[in-house]
Amino acid sequence: MTDLEMWSLLVGFFLPPAIAVIQQKSWSDSLRALVAFACCIAAALGTCYFNGLLDGRSIVSATLTVLVTAVATYKAFWHKTGVSDAIEKLTSRKAR
Repeated sequence: MTDLEMWSLLVGFFLPPAIAVIQQKSWSDSLRALVAFACCIAAALGTCYFNGLLDGRSIVSATLTVLVTAVATYKAFWHKTGVSDAIEKLTSRKAR
């Protein structure tokens, strides 16, 4: 396993709580999915940049790895433990 793959897995694991800081409970499911996808792309680009591998193949590989890891760990860990929901609740704007 390469360094890029290892870092992509690590970033993907810790990305769902970071996404929860950005997302708002009042947003539609499609907007929430779009924001999560954009965050995964940004995280993958950062991972590639810090590994010195900004070529097309590395970016696609890192993006897929971060995306799949983030979705899987959100469904299997972060959501079930309530961590992501608690973060969203704490960071959501209050209705006026």
